[in-house]
Amino acid sequence: MNESDFKSILAEICEEEAAELNRVPPFKPSLRHRRAMKRIFVLYEKNTYATASSPAIVLTPQIKNLRFCKRVIIFFILILCAAIVTGFTIAFFSRNFYGTVYNDSTQIFAVNTENCLTTIEYEYYLSELPDGFEMTKHDSLSFDVYTVYEDKSSGKRISFSQCAKNCFSPHYNTEKHDFEEIDVNGHAGLCIDFSDNKHDSSIVVWDNGDYILEIVGNLSKNELLILAESAKILEN
Repeated sequence: MNESDFKSILAEICEEEAAELNRVPPFKPSLRHRRAMKRIFVLYEKNTYATASSPAIVLTPQIKNLRFCKRVIIFFILILCAAIVTGFTIAFFSRNFYGTVYNDSTQIFAVNTENCLTTIEYEYYLSELPDGFEMTKHDSLSFDVYTVYEDKSSGKRISFSQCAKNCFSPHYNTEKHDFEEIDVNGHAGLCIDFSDNKHDSSIVVWDNGDYILEIVGNLSKNELLILAESAKILEN
């Protein structure tokens, strides 16, 4: 079979198929079908007229503000969900410190670290200790100084530390307690008061411009603040 015969046979088959389609009787909808279609078109015309004749919806300032408030609420809900998914981590900011709040602690860092002293060039000490306290330990490194004062008769203890800002990154127990912003001789700091009816315990930490100073002791918050204000440079 050559190509010409093949094309001829294919053309005859196509003509026969087209003839079959032409012999299909025309569509005659039933009475039930015509009634159903009529109801559909009537409903369509009514809806079109109602939409065209209804007044345009104008957003009043109250509605706009309501929608804005909803967006704000949703935004904060998303932030909270993200914090929960990532392990309850929330950013912490104060005047001289920033950090991350975890579900049981807060890690903080110094804010002002530019051009800061990276080594201990001079040491501080507490010039006004409560009666009965004396120094029992003193460790000095190139970036950190740690001193302990104790009252052996009462068992009370005070630890005083001095740290270079770029090396400061401790974790503080904030599971059931919050930081309180305080001032020590005009310098911004933080305080945590763990005291209850049975015992006193507090932490005071502040940035004095050159170093981060911290006092921890089983004393009240006010007692530690007095000690913090007595910190002076130790003269050799």
